[in-house]
Amino acid sequence: MNDNTDKSNVGHTIFKATGVRHEYPHVNLVKQQVTCIVLYNEETYMTVIVDLINDTVQVQGNVDELGDLTISRDSYIDMFKGQAKFFIDNNISNPKKYYDELINNQTS
Repeated sequence: MNDNTDKSNVGHTIFKATGVRHEYPHVNLVKQQVTCIVLYNEETYMTVIVDLINDTVQVQGNVDELGDLTISRDSYIDMFKGQAKFFIDNNISNPKKYYDELINNQTS
């Protein structure tokens, strides 16, 4: 009998907040542009403007100095492009309000 079949694959993961935040301060549904920012300790480290109509991304700043607290620059850009498409496709002009309402509806 193989001992590997008797071993459990159960484990635990603990998530700890790093303090890094992502915000979407500006969504222009008509121009299909979304501004995304990465903040840590109230300081903006990177600003990304996603333009879905022109299929372009503008990036200012970087997250390199945040080290292991955050994901890579390219991962942020991919995430922000996906979020921008979601906001535009779902006519969401105020992401903070959208997520606050989503959370409130789940706890009600």
